[in-house]
Amino acid sequence: MASAAVSAYRDRTSEFRSLSETLKKIGGAALSNEPQSGPSPPVTSYRSEFNKKASRIGLGVHETSLKIARLAKLAKRSSIFDDPIKEIQELTTLIKDDITALNMAVSDLQTLQNLEVADGNYSEDRVVHSTTVCDDLKNKLMGTTKQFQEVLTTRTENIKAHENRKQIFSTNLAREKPLEASCKDCN
Repeated sequence: MASAAVSAYRDRTSEFRSLSETLKKIGGAALSNEPQSGPSPPVTSYRSEFNKKASRIGLGVHETSLKIARLAKLAKRSSIFDDPIKEIQELTTLIKDDITALNMAVSDLQTLQNLEVADGNYSEDRVVHSTTVCDDLKNKLMGTTKQFQEVLTTRTENIKAHENRKQIFSTNLAREKPLEASCKDCN
């Protein structure tokens, strides 16, 4: 039985080393037991910088979406007496600033990606991946911006409804008590 196990074993170390050398030549990452000597190549630093920036942008879009959800909750309040105007204005300003900063960050990320592609040291898969990441972040940011616009539209409609109610209430009050209104003019 021991001889059957030995005969089924096949040493493929040379195949692995050959494949890893091929991957190194075309710019892919190869696993190796040998420690790398010298500083890491700039390709790795570009990749890590790109990934860090993309991650920060994704987190920023998520945090902005959470702020928009909070703003939507505040904007949907329909009570005339419980209208958190100041909080809504502050949150709106914060969200506008966040969206502007995120747009700039996405633009910077695309510039970084274009520089990486121009170097020509990247595989086609890496280029496709970084392009997909940029496009995905842009789409998420556009969705967040659209969501923000919808919340602002809801807020505007609620303000108009408040004004209409005030107008109706004021008109009805003046009709019900015309003498009090005229006595105020007498003083």
